[in-house]
Amino acid sequence: MKSFVIAAFLIGMTGSAADAQNAPIEFRMAASDANLAGCRGLDAQLSRVHSVTLQGDKALLKAAGGISETLKQTSPGVYMSAFTLSGVRLDVVADASKSPKTLVVTEKNRGCRWDATTK
Repeated sequence: MKSFVIAAFLIGMTGSAADAQNAPIEFRMAASDANLAGCRGLDAQLSRVHSVTLQGDKALLKAAGGISETLKQTSPGVYMSAFTLSGVRLDVVADASKSPKTLVVTEKNRGCRWDATTK
């Protein structure tokens, strides 16, 4: 009986880890105070709720306006990608390895940055 209870507990823990893996992590992005005027054109699209869903060695970023991007794992719990929004290349880093989890979007030419953390 004791081994049955332990086995049931371990199976329950495994299921919880899998559920957490597929649960979206929500972020509300905020522009950096240091952003130049040229960065503000992207604020409306980036200063909204974004979700990141971990999927093994990948993560799926979903954002307002139909943005959907696959991020690749670069180290345990850290995912990166680059995509173009309104003709501007943006680099994205989602770090789920620490608490609070973070999402950072940068545009390297003008030094634009948007950050978010989970609560």
